[in-house]
Amino acid sequence: MVRPHHDSEERGKASAQILLAVDVGRTGCRAALWRDNASEPEAVVTGDGSLGLGAANGTDVAEAAILAIVEPLLKAHGVVCIDAVGVGTPGAMQAAASARRLAEQLARSLPARAVAVTSDAITSHAGALGGKPGVVLAAGTGAVTVAIGADARFRRVDGWGPWIGDEGSGAWLGRQGLQAVARADDGRGPATALSEAAARQFGSIGELAVKLGSDPNPARRVASFAPAMADAARNGDPIAAQLIEAAAAALARSMIAAAEALHVSAPVTAVVIGGLVNLGPVLLDPLRAALDRSGANLQLQPAKGTSIDGARHLALVDDSIHEPWVARAKG
Repeated sequence: MVRPHHDSEERGKASAQILLAVDVGRTGCRAALWRDNASEPEAVVTGDGSLGLGAANGTDVAEAAILAIVEPLLKAHGVVCIDAVGVGTPGAMQAAASARRLAEQLARSLPARAVAVTSDAITSHAGALGGKPGVVLAAGTGAVTVAIGADARFRRVDGWGPWIGDEGSGAWLGRQGLQAVARADDGRGPATALSEAAARQFGSIGELAVKLGSDPNPARRVASFAPAMADAARNGDPIAAQLIEAAAAALARSMIAAAEALHVSAPVTAVVIGGLVNLGPVLLDPLRAALDRSGANLQLQPAKGTSIDGARHLALVDDSIHEPWVARAKG
């Protein structure tokens, strides 16, 4: 039986001397080191990300991405063994066996006494809500919404990757924008200021199409166009504005579907996190408006913490509402 988390329980379990929390994303990887249960990390490092555990050699690629930044970090800070490690990585929910294997491999390669591996969507949820129930939309290169109730009722919406899902994400938005550029270039669609923005960022649309064919992370490349689309929308380009409105509507639909799955009458706490938040009001205002129009019982609030905080939480607490989706290994 999954027991709800209480703050006193975390304090009782938070005895690790050396703690490592890792957030593996499709765009980048970030790790934070804590010593002696300090409230703030001693060090934070970043590096390249991973396409996810469901990709070819996903476990080994994720491990390599983690070790590439963690090994120098541990050496620089004189750490020879870690008491607890928490890792969030894409694909862990869909590839549970790979998540277990990654936990086992990291327990040996770091080395670590205990390793917890889960989806980056779960660590984002735990961090954003401080381990409490609610709905969290994580919108960056990809997009996934996770709802978890006090009774551990769970619903994951989207997060299906850049080819069949992640609607409203940075990759989805960037692809829509670049497709509008291609249509304008061909004469199949209206002219748009996005054409000039794409030329500045990528060169010709033909050159970009060739590069994407050999890019190891094409979703990241097209997602990098989202800020330029936001600028174009702010400057009055109707095509960019329409696409960002469509992204906001798609993200709102995911949040609403997730909240409805909890089957609760009380207001549901909701948080929006991820790189797309940096686009600001041009995206967030239509997102809030779409939620308001829907009548959804959602109460938006700022995030309490990050996915790194969520990874730390799950490294320390093994009986929270998130436990069914955590793979653990001992070193």
